[in-house]
Amino acid sequence: MTVTSKAEKAAILAALPVRADEDPYIVAVGGFYRRWFNLIDDLQLLTETVAKLKGTEDEDWVPVWSAVAERHEKEADAALKRGDRARARLDFLQAKSYYSIARFPCPYRSGSPICPAEMGPLKAQAYERYLECFRRAAELLDDGIETVRVARGGKEAVGHLRLPKGASAAKRAPAVLVMCGADMYKEDREKYAESALAEGMAALVVDAPGTGQTTFPHAPESVTAWQAALDALGARPEIDGERMGAFGVSRGGLWVMRLAAHDARVKALISVAPAGVGYWGTPEERAEWRRAADERAKKNWFGPRGTRPALRPMTEEQQREEFLRWSLKDNGLLEKLTMPMFLVNGKMDHLSPIGNLYLALESGPPTGRAARVYPDDGHIAAKNEREWGPAGWRWLREQLTR
Repeated sequence: MTVTSKAEKAAILAALPVRADEDPYIVAVGGFYRRWFNLIDDLQLLTETVAKLKGTEDEDWVPVWSAVAERHEKEADAALKRGDRARARLDFLQAKSYYSIARFPCPYRSGSPICPAEMGPLKAQAYERYLECFRRAAELLDDGIETVRVARGGKEAVGHLRLPKGASAAKRAPAVLVMCGADMYKEDREKYAESALAEGMAALVVDAPGTGQTTFPHAPESVTAWQAALDALGARPEIDGERMGAFGVSRGGLWVMRLAAHDARVKALISVAPAGVGYWGTPEERAEWRRAADERAKKNWFGPRGTRPALRPMTEEQQREEFLRWSLKDNGLLEKLTMPMFLVNGKMDHLSPIGNLYLALESGPPTGRAARVYPDDGHIAAKNEREWGPAGWRWLREQLTR
């Protein structure tokens, strides 16, 4: 396994083209592979693997990425035989991340627009290997990871809990609920838990409604899943229920805001690239968003060969209906966001228009909101996470320990 330094990785990212789109045949800042930039150590290997792709249907897609993952698994096993647990853990995490690409976008949840294709056998196998590699990596941690199941209304979500060293009933720690988004799961978000731990905070990372190992549907009312997660955090004797915050990226960034508007237990939050705040955009912008969505649907189908449905371009009426379903502003929730907020995005965002971030800054109290917009970056500002990540986690700890 090749492990590049932070400086080398930053140099590689700086040299990449900037393309705010979902083209899986190009590694670019703001592009499709932004999801894995903070997970994959060797970006050159990522680029070389992309060059081998022949298509996005399962039969073309899954074997290419699984082959890279399998190599890392073998290296992890070899490291274990040598007694090198640290190296084995790194390799298992790299294998997990390549299986993450192989199983993309996600296991199917009936009716979910996030996962429109029922998962075929190739992706089912990749998903199981993804879970297994994460499990084996977790077993190599000194402090371990606890699996937590939260439930409400007959639905269940699964999360991973990590506690900082020294946390106890006598020394309760602040905690962060890490909220996953549309196509990245709790197994992909461990690095955010590591960041919370580094600041002395506990972290509970939970699969979002409609994804991963949760049976909550992809719907605004599934905010109850996150409230159940807060219940689980607050019930722990090692955690101070009066000092809980939330963190989310992309759709997770919107979930963070929706939860905070419904539940005063969220004392501060970090929201990265939140869509659905309530920015409707200009007619030209809306037309471009629909065109881009239609273009993505035409070019790429992430499902078994022969299962691609007939293309149905979205109308502006359908776009407006879905917008109003999720919009915090139109749901009367934006005005309820009065807690401190740390907001981040890249200016060239093709999925979550930057107007959403500005709208959040234009509302609420006159103090307490910090924001960073990167003009050279796209959705989730992945290129610049090495800057906003440490700053954001430090800010959140300060808010929760005042």
